[in-house]
Amino acid sequence: MATQAKESAPQRIPGGWALGYVTEVRTEMRKVSWPPRNELINNTALTLAVSLAIALLIFFSDQMISKALAFVYS
Repeated sequence: MATQAKESAPQRIPGGWALGYVTEVRTEMRKVSWPPRNELINNTALTLAVSLAIALLIFFSDQMISKALAFVYS
């Protein structure tokens, strides 16, 4: 019968996996190429404006379809 050498399990530190995760995230975030402040503000404003326009388009389309269906079914 062959004996197997027991592998010693790594010591577990409470919250060790979370600390490792946060450390890796911070390391990766330092590698990110962040845009200049002006570009970030412009892109944010554009995103909000386009999102609002699409939301209004969907809202008014829904209102028109609802009125058309109410007319047909009444």
